[in-house]
Amino acid sequence: MDIIRRNFFRLLRAGAFGNEEQIEPMSAWKWRQTFALASQSGLAPILFDGIQACEGQFFLQLPSDLTEQWGEEAARAAQRYEQNCHVLAQLMSLLGTMQLRPMLTLPWTIVPLHSHPDHHTVNVDAEAATACIYFPYETQGKKADEWAVANGSDSDDSRHLLRYRWQSLQVEHRHRLLILNNRLTNSTLQNIIEKERLEGGTAYVTIGNQRMETTNTTLTMLVALLSIVRTSLDEGLQLWQIVDLGVLLRQQGDRVDFVKLQEWIERLRFTRMAQLVATVLTGLLGFTSDEVPFVPALKIGGDVDDIAASVLSQRQRSASRFFRYSPGEGFASVVASITQRLGNVKE
Repeated sequence: MDIIRRNFFRLLRAGAFGNEEQIEPMSAWKWRQTFALASQSGLAPILFDGIQACEGQFFLQLPSDLTEQWGEEAARAAQRYEQNCHVLAQLMSLLGTMQLRPMLTLPWTIVPLHSHPDHHTVNVDAEAATACIYFPYETQGKKADEWAVANGSDSDDSRHLLRYRWQSLQVEHRHRLLILNNRLTNSTLQNIIEKERLEGGTAYVTIGNQRMETTNTTLTMLVALLSIVRTSLDEGLQLWQIVDLGVLLRQQGDRVDFVKLQEWIERLRFTRMAQLVATVLTGLLGFTSDEVPFVPALKIGGDVDDIAASVLSQRQRSASRFFRYSPGEGFASVVASITQRLGNVKE
């Protein structure tokens, strides 16, 4: 792994997880390349936290204009966070008063667990900032959608979800917590979700002084893993999602039923993809194998460098790169993508 990537991951570990890291000396050009990678991955504010955590180290010598630019990006993220929290709290309160039982889901349920939630990727990347709200009951879900179409803007209705904008926030109503493209696997997933929702209870998260209902930590962990799988097959591994999973493990790992989680992963046949995620956590983000007990990391040696290059490269974002880790869902994703494109063709 080259020095730019090594220092990138050192700053990421320091900023996201509070690890003590020693920075290697780099030229001004290489520091600018590091900033470009951080901005490209939506992690610049978190790496800025890492810079501040390593402040005082002799080899941490950034150009003054770059330090200022990095700090300004972090400040803009913090401003957006304050606004997004206010709008999200208002929306969840409003939906709650209508007795629609909204349940907040990823990524916003993990944001408050970060040491600096105002520097999370949701405050940088517009797509990541989408507030996903799950309605477990069909009747309430339909009423919520009717309200959104009448009161929101730019609404877009598709299978099992509705996207719209409410004030400054992009929102997504989900009638299914998560959907997989492979029909058989998806049927298994829906059975798991329904059973756990009824028997495993729920949890709560506070954003903007508003207490919001969400799924319990074990189910949230499963959804976080499967979200990484879905995204990787469409766009490539998104590092910020794996950082989120790591934060969830560090902050609430004691609330996870890892025996149940491992059983779910095996039933869904996502063991190899989960192993890939575990490899990123242990090989790049400083986790120990004991902190990732649901699957053993892949013993792939030098491929860790290849994965590091992949998660930091815009050129690797295709389903084929990670197809071998989840061939069933990968093939289903390709078919779904082709079907969707054909459906968009106008006569």
